[in-house]
Amino acid sequence: MTIQIDIFSGFFGAGKTTLIKKLIDENVYSKKITLIENEFGEIPIDGAFLKKYNIEIKEIKAGCICCSTVIDFTNTLREIIKSKETERIIIEPSGVGKLSEIVKIVKKLEEDDDIHLNLVIAAVDVTMYEEFTELFSEFYGDQISHASTILLSRTQNVDDEELGKVVSKIREINETASIVTTPWDDLSGVELLGLSEADGQQISRDEDLSAFDLEFDDDHDHDDDDHNHDIFTSWGIETPKIFPETQLRSIFESLKDEAVFGKVVRSKGKVQIDTVNWVEFDFVPNALEIRASEPDEIGRITVIGHDLNQAILDTIF
Repeated sequence: MTIQIDIFSGFFGAGKTTLIKKLIDENVYSKKITLIENEFGEIPIDGAFLKKYNIEIKEIKAGCICCSTVIDFTNTLREIIKSKETERIIIEPSGVGKLSEIVKIVKKLEEDDDIHLNLVIAAVDVTMYEEFTELFSEFYGDQISHASTILLSRTQNVDDEELGKVVSKIREINETASIVTTPWDDLSGVELLGLSEADGQQISRDEDLSAFDLEFDDDHDHDDDDHNHDIFTSWGIETPKIFPETQLRSIFESLKDEAVFGKVVRSKGKVQIDTVNWVEFDFVPNALEIRASEPDEIGRITVIGHDLNQAILDTIF
């Protein structure tokens, strides 16, 4: 049995976990799967969200799987492959994971083990592309240039002109990847997976989805650039505190003030909003999503950014 491996990369807040949850929710992954989850920060958020899906999750913390914890990552992959208890491995690197290095590791194992690198995806938030690619080009450029498919998220929040500019700039970095601009809510999980296996297409929100030949091809070259994610820090807490939704929205509006909080690029978590109800939240500077969730044993909040004022974060939360 050949084990299929899918990599879902993307910068902080691009929607990697949302995409994986969508595919699992819609039973696209009908076979037994194992998820390797690599989070940036001390408070695990995504792993906790995904545990309810009754899939095997291997969490690798305290470092990035493409550099500081690469040995743990490689050994974890080998153990999963050797056990022969799974049919598909999903790899979700941290937001600053270098896709080139992760692909290189999987390709090396592919030489000796019965595995196949199937999907190499980069999720890109179109609303933050200009700002993040200017400030953090090392991570953006690597993820975009080494992806076989680029799934643009939050495309419903921009007009066609802005979307076209982002697509053109991505094409300058990666000439061959499939680029999907259709809002994810307008696509089924099966369609998303199929489009992610397309070869070098630009797939727009208005295209006929059946028109594309869904074959995987990856012939990118890989670089050995230094990986400097020390520019980012994370802050997090586990808390029993109740945060009314109006208070949550006020907090995240204030986090946009870089002079006070530093450059916040991502926040996510799960908290109580009253004595009965819980919510999950996702924040990037241009978007805040709050959705109802089932109760948990404790609230969790994490904030990721550059030059974070952690003392102020302690106060506001």
